[in-house]
Amino acid sequence: MTRLRDLTPAEKQFLDDAVAAAERASGKKLNQPNRHIVLSRARAQIESQRHADRQRAVREEERQQAEFTWSRPRSPRR
Repeated sequence: MTRLRDLTPAEKQFLDDAVAAAERASGKKLNQPNRHIVLSRARAQIESQRHADRQRAVREEERQQAEFTWSRPRSPRR
């Protein structure tokens, strides 16, 4: 997996929430190896969501292209 770049504020919040949830589950602060495991799992989920969003956008574009018929714009009546 490549390193994610340009995280949105919602994705940054998702990473923070994942670490906080893991710390609540363990009852103490996470050590470095466990923190890396949690963050890598959260990054994989973000990448999966980005891929799903790209696929959804492609399908939406194909659907819009299938429905679209070009017609000449009408000039306003004078």
